[in-house]
Amino acid sequence: MSDYPTVFSAEQIQQRVRDLAQRISTDYAGKRLLCLVVLRGGFFFAADLIRSIEGVQVELDFVRLQSYAGRESQGRLRTKGHLPRVAGYDVLVIEDLVDTGLTLANLHEALRAQGPRSLRYAIVVDKKARRKIPFECEYVAFDVADDTFLVGYGMDDNDKGRNLPYIGTVK
Repeated sequence: MSDYPTVFSAEQIQQRVRDLAQRISTDYAGKRLLCLVVLRGGFFFAADLIRSIEGVQVELDFVRLQSYAGRESQGRLRTKGHLPRVAGYDVLVIEDLVDTGLTLANLHEALRAQGPRSLRYAIVVDKKARRKIPFECEYVAFDVADDTFLVGYGMDDNDKGRNLPYIGTVK
């Protein structure tokens, strides 16, 4: 674990997850919410977040996207498998990271075309320094100002480190 110096501890992450879950619980109180988890990175965050949401009927679905090759975004989005039906739902997309904005902007357009009642985003890390196009997320655990490559809590370094309970940086 010491291969990746800590940026956000497991305790910091869990506190932010509880904070976001409380906001989501308030925003969607009494509603039916479709949580659409972007695999694989969003899985860890989604599991913790969804279990902390209260007073909301949560449904769950998954989407597999690919826009990275190694440590670089390729600028194109590939959907692996099906894109879930979201028409008429309040949808919360859960993802580990938004950086260039290209992946989520493309996903947003594809989902929006189906006619969801609402469409919002819960993200562990928002790296605005890497934005290529504007994209805002409603629920953000951590803003990261620099271009540091992060690993842990779902984020990986060529499939390594994804299962770390904290978020670290690649040296």
